[in-house]
Amino acid sequence: MKRKLLIALSIFLVLGLGAFGWLWFGPCGLGGCAPVSELEKFQAEGSQLFDRDGKPFGTLATVNRRVVPLDSLPEYLPQAVLAVEDRRFYDHGGVDWRRFMGALVRNVRARGVEEGGSTITMQLARNLFPEKLDYRDRSIRRKVLEVRVARQIERALDKRKILELYLNHIYLGEGAYGVDAAAQTYFGKPAQALTLAEAAVIGGLPQSPSRINPRENRQAARTRRDLVLREMAKAGYITQAQATEAAATPIRLARRKDSGTGRGSYFMERVRRELEERVGPEFYTSGLRVYTTLDPVAQRAAEEEIAKQADAIEAGGFGAYRHPTWPEAKGETDEGMTSYLQTAAVVMEARTGAVRALVGGRDYDDSKFDRVYQGLRQPGSAFKPFVYLTALERSVPPTRKIQDAPVKMVMAGGETWSPRNYTGRYDGPITVREALTRSKNTVTVQLAQEMGMSSVIQTAREMGITTPIPNVPATALGAAEVKPIELVRAYAALASGGWMPEPHVIERIEDRHGEVVYRAEEQRDRVVEPAAAYVLTTMLRDVVDRGTGTPVRAAGFRGPAAGKTGTTNGATDIWFVGYTPELVGAVWFGLDRPQTIVREASGGTIAAPVWGRIMSRIGGRAGDFVMPRGVVTESVDRATGFVVDPGCPSQGETYTEYFVHVRPPRPYCYAGQPYPTMAFDTAFADEELGAYAYDYESYDPDTVGTGDLRSKGIDWPELEERRRRGDTLSRPLPGSVTTDPAPGYDVPPVTGRPSTPLPPPPTRRDPATPPPTPTVPRTDEPEPAEPPEPEPRESEPRILGEPVQPTPPPPPDSASIGRLR
Repeated sequence: MKRKLLIALSIFLVLGLGAFGWLWFGPCGLGGCAPVSELEKFQAEGSQLFDRDGKPFGTLATVNRRVVPLDSLPEYLPQAVLAVEDRRFYDHGGVDWRRFMGALVRNVRARGVEEGGSTITMQLARNLFPEKLDYRDRSIRRKVLEVRVARQIERALDKRKILELYLNHIYLGEGAYGVDAAAQTYFGKPAQALTLAEAAVIGGLPQSPSRINPRENRQAARTRRDLVLREMAKAGYITQAQATEAAATPIRLARRKDSGTGRGSYFMERVRRELEERVGPEFYTSGLRVYTTLDPVAQRAAEEEIAKQADAIEAGGFGAYRHPTWPEAKGETDEGMTSYLQTAAVVMEARTGAVRALVGGRDYDDSKFDRVYQGLRQPGSAFKPFVYLTALERSVPPTRKIQDAPVKMVMAGGETWSPRNYTGRYDGPITVREALTRSKNTVTVQLAQEMGMSSVIQTAREMGITTPIPNVPATALGAAEVKPIELVRAYAALASGGWMPEPHVIERIEDRHGEVVYRAEEQRDRVVEPAAAYVLTTMLRDVVDRGTGTPVRAAGFRGPAAGKTGTTNGATDIWFVGYTPELVGAVWFGLDRPQTIVREASGGTIAAPVWGRIMSRIGGRAGDFVMPRGVVTESVDRATGFVVDPGCPSQGETYTEYFVHVRPPRPYCYAGQPYPTMAFDTAFADEELGAYAYDYESYDPDTVGTGDLRSKGIDWPELEERRRRGDTLSRPLPGSVTTDPAPGYDVPPVTGRPSTPLPPPPTRRDPATPPPTPTVPRTDEPEPAEPPEPEPRESEPRILGEPVQPTPPPPPDSASIGRLR
């Protein structure tokens, strides 16, 4: 029996030694090997972001980690870790058997896990291969595999590289991985700048980052730090005097960074998306240096000014606010949508498309939905420049007068649509320039119908609007939803002489060795004729200087600026989109589920001053918009809209007007006066010339035109009878407006037809096709204060043109956030 027992023990010993030898030296198998050959991947770090001045402002990584070379660290930082974690690190081959066996004995005596006995190499193995070495697994198998992976690492890398990997990947609490991230988190400085006392704090954290966290338990962290200092002195890394001095130093932590509204969070998210498009997800671990377009001054100005205005609105500074406020409803986000007031702002270089500032919402942590790039909102009157640009490109001069009076449009099925001005005031004949300056809805609709809505839509398409645009009259007033970034891109084409840039947030990308792997190329398309872009810019400058956008000036911005306010029906969307010779930007306020923000809110009162304050803080290069070739200038009488001519002097104030290529026709004068004293047949004026040339003060429908005809010896009773009945031609001539102005308007005469023929009316659809009910935004803004004057009486509007057959709009995208009803 004794011999048999010895044989059995020998066999067991041989098998045990064989199994141990196989585990220690054998080939991979049974899940025993880790991909140590891929360790270079784990030495990688996230991509660091730099602003336009070359200063770092963030890192994109799967974790908070910043890899630093071992040689760059102060000597006492790795020594602090070695003193308490693995003092014999340089003497063992991955496993400290003396410590391992001692820990095993102590654990057996305690009948539990009192001490781990893991070396730095074994801890690194757990950190680099968590899928194979789950820290929650307390089995013998897991411990054996940990030993095996540690041996693999020791054979693949030298000691200094192993220590460098450990110091850059060990978790040290507060979401920080590695000593540099921990130094920034706890002390607000890089690891290279840590003092001995601070290094001892970080050196003690690997044992239990949560329990010894100096933010949560300052006393535990101090006790552990003092232990590290004593062990360092015992190991000979520092003197006892140095240890004593460091132990007497209080732990002073840096202020915790806010996690809710970090500076530039939406901008960083946009950079991340562009990086995924350029280099794929590898940027998380490639250690790239990404040089962005971020302007820290512009970003700070945009975030602070728009937040200040939003707070003022919720506090009732602009009227009764009846929705949840941000402090009340924060955290109650439903699929990215919030119930409190939301905001958006973007500032971009007009020529290059480089985005200098981006604010996609009120609180990035609460709602990561980017309302600048992803939101769909009605622009209101901010869409009107597309209408006026179409007219300018078709030779409609800014001096052309159109009746500002109530109009009705007949829809298929006999329904009518009556756009109204914001104030309910109508000023009779008004120039195209003045109509845009004062954001007149009725004139804009008439002009859009004259040009053809399909032409207006085509203009918007050519200028980069890609979202669905229904071919309905209400589209002229901004009923079609747009993405804010596309609207800004379109305005950039006006600012840069007709060239539309491609918005971008990345200038170049360098790898860890400094090699440029990507550089943004200038992408611009000529989408607007330069002369037309400049003339429209002069009109939009009037909006800022004396129209609905004057709060920009009241906010303190004094540089050259052009832009347009926008307010949708019920004040659910509030806009200002504007530009300088260098920058273009937009400001928007609204709720994710569209509702009235406050009554009587408008783009002029809420958004325009924010835009003005942002631009004032950014500043910029001095200079003005450059007039291109093809722009013709003339001195114009502001009262009559006529070009001042030596034979036709002005009747009042004059100003310089701009025309696209063609000079306007000269007025006919008689005895130094234009049309009013000239005898001609007024019976033909409204239908042939497209306006009315009689004085409404003495207007008599039973006698108008008769005297002029009979005085010339013409007897035409049929014409007289037709005038009494109010008959019109069966089909209005192009350019005609068959709208009865209210009595009391003093109507200057027309100057003749446009210099080039206008396009034919758009093709009519089948009248049997039922139209959709248009969503009509209120798209005008309150006009600047003017001296009181008698309010003209409003007459019942006559029908404008023939029945309009609208193209049904596409079905709404229910997945989009921030749409209007």
